[in-house]
Amino acid sequence: MKELIKREFNKFIKDKGLTEGGYAKFLFMFHLIALVWTLMLTRFYLRKVNKLGKIVIAKGKPAVQNKGTIKLGTVVSIWSNINRSRLTTHRGGKLIIGNNVFINGAIISATTKVTIGNNCKFGPFSMIIDSDFHNVKDHNKDGESGEIIIEDDVWIGAKATILKGVTIGKGAVIAVGSVVTKSVPANAIAAGVPAKVIKEEK
Repeated sequence: MKELIKREFNKFIKDKGLTEGGYAKFLFMFHLIALVWTLMLTRFYLRKVNKLGKIVIAKGKPAVQNKGTIKLGTVVSIWSNINRSRLTTHRGGKLIIGNNVFINGAIISATTKVTIGNNCKFGPFSMIIDSDFHNVKDHNKDGESGEIIIEDDVWIGAKATILKGVTIGKGAVIAVGSVVTKSVPANAIAAGVPAKVIKEEK
């Protein structure tokens, strides 16, 4: 906890253009009070979540609909400034989010299972949806669904869409506006509609 407070203090004085000293510490105390209030609001906003890790912060009110299981790791940020973040599980669905994950106005829906690793980032209006919801031939029937796995250190750009049955490998980047229908290997950059690998680090 001391390391987290020290890191937050260093970030605070850097953002404010201050130097270490009594005045900076005085202002930082008010910052900490505001942070504690935000943490309390976050617990209220995410009261439908089954498991919350330490230091989960919501900036703005996310929409949470949980008919299955939602688990959030430690140091998870859920922002709803540009677009309202939405976390949804349907009956029996599971949404598992790892540590140090930043969700900025994304929509994540789990009918079967969506697993997100550590150190991942999601841009505004991005969508992770593991079901078609409706059958293509008969719209009154349920569509197909398939587990989505997003491994560690993945960056999902704004307005990108990840569809059912896809695995995004560790360290991959999904470009803005892409629609991912097939799995993407580790350390690759995928772009386009449908998304294709345009660069791959060995």
